[in-house]
Amino acid sequence: MGFLAIVAGLTLLIVLHELGHWAVAQWRGMQAPVFSIGFGSPYIVLFRWRGTEFRLTPWLLGGYVALPEMADETTVKDYLKESGQDPSSFKQYKIWERSAVAVAGVVMNVLTALVLSFILFAFVGMPDHRARDAYIAGLSSSNTIARDAGLQSGDIVVSVDGQPVRSPQDLIKLVSAHKGTPAEFVVSRGGQTVAVTVTPDQDGRIGIAIGAHIEKRYKQVGVGEAGLEALKFNGDMTWQMFRGLGMMLHIIPAPKELPAGATDVHGFVAIVQVGNMAYNDGLYSFVLMLVLLSMNLAIFNILPIPLLDGGYLLFFAIEAIRGKPLRREVQQSVLFVFFVLLIGLMLFGLFNDIFNPIDFGK
Repeated sequence: MGFLAIVAGLTLLIVLHELGHWAVAQWRGMQAPVFSIGFGSPYIVLFRWRGTEFRLTPWLLGGYVALPEMADETTVKDYLKESGQDPSSFKQYKIWERSAVAVAGVVMNVLTALVLSFILFAFVGMPDHRARDAYIAGLSSSNTIARDAGLQSGDIVVSVDGQPVRSPQDLIKLVSAHKGTPAEFVVSRGGQTVAVTVTPDQDGRIGIAIGAHIEKRYKQVGVGEAGLEALKFNGDMTWQMFRGLGMMLHIIPAPKELPAGATDVHGFVAIVQVGNMAYNDGLYSFVLMLVLLSMNLAIFNILPIPLLDGGYLLFFAIEAIRGKPLRREVQQSVLFVFFVLLIGLMLFGLFNDIFNPIDFGK
């Protein structure tokens, strides 16, 4: 069910993104012959409306709206020659109009994140969850320090070297403070207290996944405060995403308490894994996960990379500066190069999903 839920959630976010492109294109009078949920074929035609054929394909890895008039004048003329269509049926659009269509999907994803978070905060409340304890949720197969020392999955950590542990943050901090030096763990196991000596490695890790029993509470706020908190929440999350991108590119050092592999490139499998965890944690957590994914889609698509929405904006900016667009051959060459790079990035992410998965333990 978690897998189906995250696939349905991602599909909804993709549809809303493409709906932004389609709606602004309709507003400006552009032709939009195809609105596809997914790529490739075979496909089924769901319905036809306002000159658009709405399709569904089994390859739900994205979506697109066909907008031939988004191209520059030279490219449109070449397209008409090749397709044999009537040139009088096509209009030429200003750069600002094409830019508005290009950025509309990103705007839709940002609005989706804001609306979903506002609904959660206004009707359920602001999360005020508190951990009652920290327990060992699993043991790593690669780092066997905890396993060899005698710790077991399910042990509730009471203290480390006499310092009480009341949350996962406490445990991470105390374990990290004993890099290469032994520490005495006191754990609760089956109602009995057990003392175990553990020596973390030089990175302050012992090979455990950390869990916590959480008291879920929600602070009730008014509508106005919910709106402000939604803006603040999404602003903070956007900043953290850009920091994460910097960590992935090794521009910013990653905090040592992050799970191993968290700053690597990952793909669909990792998204499903994290989404399933959120689904199992409840509807509130799952919707917050969709908020996170919606903002991720917005940020990823606005990057000035050809084939993405930001790539269109880059071409339009070049056209505005030069007073004319890049030659069609140049555009196609650039698009092909970045198509290959994006496919390579996706395959690299899939490789990491399978062979270097995120280790959610310490």
